[in-house]
Amino acid sequence: MKNVENPLISIITVVFNNVHTLEQTINSVVNQSYSNIEYIIIDGGSTDGSVDVIKKYESKISYWVSEPDKGIYYAMNKGLSIATGKLVSILSSDDWYESTTVEKAVNYYKLNPEVDIIHGLLRFIGANDMPDLVTGHYNSFLTKGMIEHPTCFISRKMYDKVGFYNVHYKSAGDYEWMLRAKKLEAKFLFIPELFTNFRRGGISSSYIGASEELLIKKRFKVISNVKYSYWKVFIYLIFFKQKIFNS
Repeated sequence: MKNVENPLISIITVVFNNVHTLEQTINSVVNQSYSNIEYIIIDGGSTDGSVDVIKKYESKISYWVSEPDKGIYYAMNKGLSIATGKLVSILSSDDWYESTTVEKAVNYYKLNPEVDIIHGLLRFIGANDMPDLVTGHYNSFLTKGMIEHPTCFISRKMYDKVGFYNVHYKSAGDYEWMLRAKKLEAKFLFIPELFTNFRRGGISSSYIGASEELLIKKRFKVISNVKYSYWKVFIYLIFFKQKIFNS
């Protein structure tokens, strides 16, 4: 059985004006039981105090920048262009890891170094910060929708093979990237253990996210029992005019 020495793990947090939850996110990374972490924070030019929170933990952050950008996937790609770890995870500034998440991902990676994408269970957090659902899916779920991206640890070599995120999406670029990875025969490993806590209410849960997902399914000819709402896609294209099929 192959083994890998304790690899460097890159974690990227993208934030814009999210001072109320950012500190919890940062703490969940810097207090991991696994220490060989490269932590990267990409701030979109926050003015609400988020930068002060970042500076508070500056000694524990490998790299950070605060400057205007063109959206979440631009920011993610900026982080990916800096990341040097064997595995890369993207943790939103609304979310947080369990204290042993990275250690668990690394332990499974050591035993399965050929794996491209490790993912686990995601706990949804609802009103008043109360947990309301724990979910996790094997990669077959990609035929119906996205696997739990906040739990994913993706090999650097897979990003090199697939490329970065499509910046023309506002919400579902991670789903589109995952379908590209699957098309290139990425090897998935689902871990039935809790990795990440996810606050509801972000753009991925919005009308925009649902509309983009429909477009992506149509583009990739994904087989699904979900009926397409073409009138929703039509309205989406009118209002947002995303040039996603040609990019």
